[in-house]
Amino acid sequence: MIKIFRQIRRQLIGEGKTGKYFKYAIGEIVLVVIGILIALQVNNWNEQRKQNKQERYIIEQLQTEFKADSIMLARMIMLTSDKINAVNFMIKSITEQKIDSIKLPAVFFSGKSIPFYDYSPTYNELVSAGNLNLISNDSIKNAINIFINHNALLESSIYLDMMQKKSDYMNHVYKYFNGEINGLLWDRSKTLEELEVLGADFAGFANDPSTIYNLNKILAADSEYLFISKTNISRRLNNVLELLNREVENYD
Repeated sequence: MIKIFRQIRRQLIGEGKTGKYFKYAIGEIVLVVIGILIALQVNNWNEQRKQNKQERYIIEQLQTEFKADSIMLARMIMLTSDKINAVNFMIKSITEQKIDSIKLPAVFFSGKSIPFYDYSPTYNELVSAGNLNLISNDSIKNAINIFINHNALLESSIYLDMMQKKSDYMNHVYKYFNGEINGLLWDRSKTLEELEVLGADFAGFANDPSTIYNLNKILAADSEYLFISKTNISRRLNNVLELLNREVENYD
């Protein structure tokens, strides 16, 4: 094509048609510029298509991860509710002096800390690599930031306080229940008498005034955590999922 243009220019110069030559040269320049613009446009379109494909992958990954967070949060809420019921039952049993009603698994299970930690490796990787701009929807970025920052605040305050209360409770429990008895927590074949021989002092645990005090401490901690989980954490997580689901629907 370039060779043809060159031949035409030579022919025009050779024939002395200077005016036509300049017009042709200008036309040729315009055609070259248009060609370059088209090439740039095609290149931009391809780049945009790649970026859109990459963004879709990221959004779908985030959707999967935050759905997993939602399932995990639901489980934490259920387990925390179970612990609250177990503690309330123990307090009631001790108050009514029904020591035989206290079950060993409940004594230890109530002292477990089960905080919720969000798991979003895709988002963390984007932040670390400085690639947050790959998510074009600012509402999604803001919602995830609020969710993660709120959880970080809970980890440094509510969770630490809860774990400290649980630790105090477990230190109290080990005064009356041998640490080695942990291996028998789910062995329901053991009778109360057999457990006592192995180092389980249910009577001492129930009659110690500090027991009710420590049980009320972990009850307060779990109740606070349950309330926050059902309100603040759930609300922010649901908002993130709503935005992600809406974005994925737009791709279809």
